[in-house]
Amino acid sequence: MPATRNQPPRNTHQPQSYNGGTTLTPGQGTYDNPDPFTVPPVPGHDGSGSGTSVNTSALDVFAGNVDLLITPTQTASTTLGEVSIAPGAFYHANKIRTDINGANGDDGLKAKYLLVLADLGQGLADLRDGIKQLSHTYTTVEDAGHMTATDFSTAMNLSQADFTSLITDGGGSGTTSGPAG
Repeated sequence: MPATRNQPPRNTHQPQSYNGGTTLTPGQGTYDNPDPFTVPPVPGHDGSGSGTSVNTSALDVFAGNVDLLITPTQTASTTLGEVSIAPGAFYHANKIRTDINGANGDDGLKAKYLLVLADLGQGLADLRDGIKQLSHTYTTVEDAGHMTATDFSTAMNLSQADFTSLITDGGGSGTTSGPAG
């Protein structure tokens, strides 16, 4: 099956016996995307005038750019879901398998990463939708002048909850703090 845009090729690597070495050859544990993601330019302001301006085309392009990140996130989740850890049947191998897959194959580090990737994909989708909502609602400077902090917060609220879930599903506390000082 050939690779499609932003999707890694199927893994053709075959397991090999351990040779006793303690170093990795270049390329081990890394992935080089032969078809990297190119971010399209975002329309800017022409520099004329002063004060606040609303650039709905820039909001729309930003929403489109965020949308382009969703499929690679879903692909990463699908690819990770197919990974099976089978290191052997001795104490440390069982420990690795349990840490990665969980005791019953439904917990552990892999499950956390799957949740985090799902949260990321949903957060990106909700962020895209919130930006589109703002772009469609506030198309002029006059419209933007009527936007309240509540309007903005409502448009971003779902993505904020998703990104908080991302942190907690990854093992974090989900709380925020100011800069260290």
